Formats: sequence, structure tokens, C-alpha cells
Amino acid sequence: MSLQGDIVEVPKIKKAMYIEKEGCVDRISVLPTCILLYIMTFLTTKEAVQTCILSKRWKDLWKCIPTLIASNTHFQRAEFFKKFVSKVLLHRDDYSPLHNIAFKHGGYIHPQYFVKLLSYAASHNMEQFKFDAFIDGHHQKYILFFTSEFSCHSLKYLNLTLREAKRTIVLPKSLNFPQLTECHLKGVTFPSSDENGYAEPFSTCKKLNTLAIDDCALYDAQTLCVVGDKLSSLTVQFGVLNHYPFEVQISAPNLNSFAFAGRLNSSTATHKLFKHNLDYLQEARVEVLSAKITSEFAEILMSWLKRFKNVNSLVLCSETLEVLSSIPKFPDIEHVRFGNLKSLVIRNGPDKNEPKEVLEYLLQDSPISEATIVEDLPSYYDELEFIYAPDHSSIRRKNMPIRRC
Repeated sequence: MSLQGDIVEVPKIKKAMYIEKEGCVDRISVLPTCILLYIMTFLTTKEAVQTCILSKRWKDLWKCIPTLIASNTHFQRAEFFKKFVSKVLLHRDDYSPLHNIAFKHGGYIHPQYFVKLLSYAASHNMEQFKFDAFIDGHHQKYILFFTSEFSCHSLKYLNLTLREAKRTIVLPKSLNFPQLTECHLKGVTFPSSDENGYAEPFSTCKKLNTLAIDDCALYDAQTLCVVGDKLSSLTVQFGVLNHYPFEVQISAPNLNSFAFAGRLNSSTATHKLFKHNLDYLQEARVEVLSAKITSEFAEILMSWLKRFKNVNSLVLCSETLEVLSSIPKFPDIEHVRFGNLKSLVIRNGPDKNEPKEVLEYLLQDSPISEATIVEDLPSYYDELEFIYAPDHSSIRRKNMPIRRC
């Protein structure tokens, strides 16, 4: 049975609608194939397949489009959706590239289904890959990716959101993506790259410019090393339920934007997070959650702020200020002068008040005299998603009270 007849709900069209009126010309169908394929890239894959009923000219066009855009919201049942995507991969022209893939499923899928989709894309010159789904973590751990089979020299953008993966998806020791410039990873696991317990998955991504790591884990490793001479934007986030955040070492001398959200632990507090001075850092955001505030955590936060002295924009949360206020002899400590600071934003959580002495300390040697206080839930309590926006658009909402301090 054909793909369109088996899965896609083809609307019933009266025979009279196919009969061209005298003097009328189907100007769209006479366009060159390359233009028609470009137009079809703006459609979802389901809509593209449905065009096969228009005429013989359109019957097989969908098989050559270089995009796969699929969401379970376009289907009545999850099994119909997964079956549809599998059949699209089976019936499309195997010689046509598949540059852009966007897959989103609000339910659970087997890890091997994910691997099948990614392997197909890697063998068809993919440039952008976006995947968002719940992973069935009840299966045994899989070492699913290996450098030999998962190398892709055309990939430029990677966005993996693996929800409730439970360490089911383990990446290769090194991601062989030489053209990769932007990477967002949520719920993946990094294996150790050597016998010393260091994970270095991005060492071969020489063009990597933007990296976001969200609620990830380590497998047979103790430290994640982020290395990149061209890395400009970095976000590190540990989810609320991740009670054992791992150690991170960053070697990115040209970093322009840095964001951290999550918990600190003893391993985080006993090493230097950054291996280089952050001379080019312009934007920084720190939202620290700590069930137990200690002077040890406060000292590591203060060492970060000293690295952030050149920033133009700084975003902190009320919990971060509480940690800083626990430094022994605070505020009678060494000053941190934010000589280029143009914006200081403080996010207040529920029943939280920003420590006045910490604000005074942060602003005492800066060119601005007040901070913007946003009365809103911290991002962790809100939607468990952390998206850094330099213009603070991610933390502003309609009717959200804002005051100056």
C-alpha cells in the first residue's frame, strides 16, 4: 500500500476540481523542479506528502525534498506518527540529500528508533538536525554512537533534547563534526575519553561557536572538558533533579557569553572552572541553586565574578546573592570592579528579597548606580528550561513587575 494511502489523511476532492477551466493555466506546476522543491521545504513533511494527489507532476516530488519536519501533534495517534516517519525514510529518493531534520514527539520512543533516524540523516548530507522526544529509559544502556559510524562532515547545527533518557543515549568519545558551529544537548551522556576520567567530546569540533549543555551526565568519567578556540557562547545547566552535577573545565579564550544554572557541589568548588582569562566576555548569567549554602560555594562564585569583570551585562538570581553574602567578613573583602557594566538584572524568586549589601557591593565601582529587580519565579521553578537571551527577553513577561534598586 502506498505511503499516502496508508497513513496520510488525503482530503476528498471532487473530480470536477481537477478539470482546468478553459483558458486557465496551472502556473505553479510548470515551475522548475528546483523551485517547487524549495517551496515545499516550507511545508511539514505530512503536508508535502499530501501534494502527491494534485497531479502526476506532483506525485513523486515529495520524495526529493531536502527536509523532514515532523511532529506527533499532526497525527491522531503516536503509532501513526512513528510509522509515517519510518515510511517516509523508506520511500524517499535515496539519492536526494536530507539537509534539515526537525523531529518532535511528545511521547516515548525506543532508543533504536532515534539511532535509525540519526544514522539515516548522517548518510544523506544533513546540515541541521533537531530532535525532541522522551526516550524509553527502561531499556538497558546503549553505547549507540561510535565515531566511525556517526561522523558527519556536513553537519552545522545539532539540537538534541532527550527527555528522561536516564543515561540511555551515550555519545561517542569524540564528536566527528568538523563543520559544526552550533550545538544544544539535553539529556545526553558523555563517556570518558581517556583513563584519567576526562570526557572531551568537542575536541574535534574546531568551528564550534555556540554550545549549550543541559541536564547531561557522565559515563565512566568525572570531568567534562569544554575546549574551543572559536567558542563564543556557552551555557551550562544542571536540572533540578540532577543531584550530582559533575565537574566542568572550560578552555575557551574567546568566550563572549557565558550562562550557568543549577547546583554546585564540592567537586565544582575545588577547581578552577575557567583555564583562561575571560578578556572578551561581554554577557554573563549565573543562577545558582544550593540546598546548603557554604563559604566554599561562595568562594567559587566570587572567583567567577572576578573573571566576569569586563562584562557589559550581568544577570543573577536572589539565591546567587545569598550565596555571595555568606563569604566570611562580607562585604569587607576585595572589591570586584565592573568597569564596563551597563546592565545588572536580579531575578527574585518566591518570598525572596535581594540582600542590599550584596547589591551595593556589586555596584560600588561600576558606571551604573542601580539594578533591575525582576519579581518573577526563577527559571528552574518555572519551566525547567534555561534559554539565555542577551536582551533578557527570556525573563520578561507581560505584567511582570519590574523595579529599580
